[in-house]
Amino acid sequence: MRYIVISIIAFISTYTYSQNTFNYLGALVLANNSPISFSLELKEDNGIVNGYSITNINTPDETKSEISGLYFKEDKSFQLQETQILQTKSEAALNTFCYINMTLSFKGRFGSKRLEGAFTGNYLDSTECASGRIILMERTRKTKKKVEKKYNERYQDTSLVKKTQILKDGDDFTINWEGNKLKLFIWDANMEDGDKIQITINGNIILDNFETTNKRKKIKYKLVDGENIIEIKATNLGTSPPNTSRIELVDNKTKYLIINQLELGKTAFIKIIK
Repeated sequence: MRYIVISIIAFISTYTYSQNTFNYLGALVLANNSPISFSLELKEDNGIVNGYSITNINTPDETKSEISGLYFKEDKSFQLQETQILQTKSEAALNTFCYINMTLSFKGRFGSKRLEGAFTGNYLDSTECASGRIILMERTRKTKKKVEKKYNERYQDTSLVKKTQILKDGDDFTINWEGNKLKLFIWDANMEDGDKIQITINGNIILDNFETTNKRKKIKYKLVDGENIIEIKATNLGTSPPNTSRIELVDNKTKYLIINQLELGKTAFIKIIK
């Protein structure tokens, strides 16, 4: 688990009604009353919420996770979940990370200036790893400031996120696909350590001995009718075996999240049925 107990010095956040954007900073307070720094930056569109969270801010375990969920205008509340690790400074294995599910609502006489609620954390196998409450506050400003646009197409165009799959040596994963095109992102969400991979789609080498970094590499591919086979092969283990990478497949508005953990020369397979 990546959380480290730290002191929370200040709460900062920004909330912009006109753009339906939310930027809050505060703390996760564990069941033993230990605080963990925590921030949320969200964008809401017709009740669909996407964005990211950051935990253990400015520490060696700082981690940025993707957030998706719902906003309920009637009672001004959120139901949110962390869906995948976007980037982390931690050296822990990705399958040991604790993913937060939370229910938040505006509290107190300050209206939208405070968000509070409860959270639970779960590992990828659904085992509970944490629980407690969340306290977040907004930053007050004398004048409105346009919120910096930090959301790209992977947040704006996607509303359904599937459960993360872990693929190891020889594993395969089958997906029934709706669209005609494949959008694939690959990156190293942990510390960059020189991992290299080869990606082959339908027998065509798309990436050869490619070194994964924290920067997401984007691939577009036109699928054929019937069966499409993606092969991910580890060509270098880097300085911290095994070869670990994150893959995100986007089908129209559905997102499939995958963690690869491969030994040298081993391959995992993704089968797409269109």
